Amino acid sequence: MAALGIEWGLLISQIVNFLILLFLLNMFLYRPVLNMLQQRRERIAQSMKDAERVSAAASEAEQEKARVLEAARREAQEIRAQATRDTEKIAQEIRARAEQEATEIRMKAQVDAQQQVETMLADANKQIADLAIAATEKLLGRELTQKGEQQRFVAEFLAQQGRGNGR
Repeated sequence: MAALGIEWGLLISQIVNFLILLFLLNMFLYRPVLNMLQQRRERIAQSMKDAERVSAAASEAEQEKARVLEAARREAQEIRAQATRDTEKIAQEIRARAEQEATEIRMKAQVDAQQQVETMLADANKQIADLAIAATEKLLGRELTQKGEQQRFVAEFLAQQGRGNGR
């Protein structure tokens, strides 16, 4: 190979130098770079997993929020419906009490009016009886002193007045 101009000593030293350079580059450059790239790949993979977990958690939180809002809306509707029922019940009770009080007031007014009518009739009957006694005394020309006689005359007079008025 000397004819080709290859010197074996130089070639071997070049090969040894190249192998030493490959060993040193592998030791100090390729391994740290490969390790750094591997760590970066792992961090990216971990970040992707974390992002997926966060996305899943956000989705789950959104679903939970929707469930809670739906439950709150249903509960609010139920409360509103119960309040409406309670209000209607109270309104019915108030109406019933008002009707009862109105009926009681009407009945009391009727009783009071009846009592006033009876009192007025009793007063009128007493006045009529007094007038009847006075008229009887004038007609008879004497004073009626006996109670039984007075009552008999008044009863007859009132009976005649009742028949005459169409009672």
